[in-house]
Amino acid sequence: MSNQAAWIKEKHANVELGPADKYTPGDGELLVKVEVIGFNPIEAKIQKFAMQPIPYPNILGISYAGTIDSVGPNTPSHFTPGTRVAVNRTGRALGDARFGSFQKYALAQSHATSILPASVSLEAGAASICNLATVTCAMDLHFSFSRPSLDGSKPAAQGKTILIYGGTSSVGGLAISYAKAAGYRVVTTTSPQHAEYVASLNPDVVIDHKQSASAIVEELKKNGPYDAIFDTIGLPPVTNIFYDYLGSVGGGKYNTIIPPIGGEKECPEGVQRIFAPYSFALDEEQNLGLRRWYYEEFVPKGLEAGIVAPSRPETVEGGLEGVQEALDRMIQGRVSGRKLVAYPWKA
Repeated sequence: MSNQAAWIKEKHANVELGPADKYTPGDGELLVKVEVIGFNPIEAKIQKFAMQPIPYPNILGISYAGTIDSVGPNTPSHFTPGTRVAVNRTGRALGDARFGSFQKYALAQSHATSILPASVSLEAGAASICNLATVTCAMDLHFSFSRPSLDGSKPAAQGKTILIYGGTSSVGGLAISYAKAAGYRVVTTTSPQHAEYVASLNPDVVIDHKQSASAIVEELKKNGPYDAIFDTIGLPPVTNIFYDYLGSVGGGKYNTIIPPIGGEKECPEGVQRIFAPYSFALDEEQNLGLRRWYYEEFVPKGLEAGIVAPSRPETVEGGLEGVQEALDRMIQGRVSGRKLVAYPWKA
């Protein structure tokens, strides 16, 4: 069958459905039938703000899950047609429309692809593989945290505390799972609406982030200090809370998932806000060992064993026709406590 895609024809444009080639995979590549798209807020930001320099026309979309249709030359032998996989589009493939997830057939780089065990759903793979890479790179490369054990053993207490702001978000929930599985004390935030879900991830302290900013700062001070701080929201009101908190305790640094977008306070002296394209670090050769561990071991075994709690999926109806709706909802902040997914083959 021929391919169909949701194309972005020019910068800032809405996506439009149109035909696409059914590609032939090259060296180390796979052609995958895209069965579940996992949406990521960065996709909406690329469309709205052109945050990444990409050529047009293009096909957006970073993560998905499906079945291998065909295999290119010089590809590891464990990738065979019919195998169920979850795929992450690497930073180096962002400019190539053939690798975008908003289509029925997409190319995948085998080194950024995880084989899914039979007990793991395609939805779990599509909803987790991108944001879990962000979490893994933050924890391993930025915080120098120990990795979770994959043999089911109880982790040894590390004697360190991490603050994960935004436990309801997809990145936040996965970060809680990762840190707890590795033996760290976790302080997080959520709203009363999602308190039960966040509590199910077993953080040690949950702070209500619907309180006033000053009340949140006092809660952060009471439950600190922190060996690492990970802001999984990144918006100006949260940035201001961290400026107030860190400014009140003599300074410090914290990591966040988006660059400044305007509307923040002036950063206090002695406070450092760190943004990085975390998951793209897996493309770098010096991180080859981490990349192999992540795709070959952590994703399949972590999901299968329940070490990783996959983000809760919410279906966007209409198949590829629903892609623009998903992008609009993410940019408008109309997604809470869920990971949007779509099924390209369902109208």
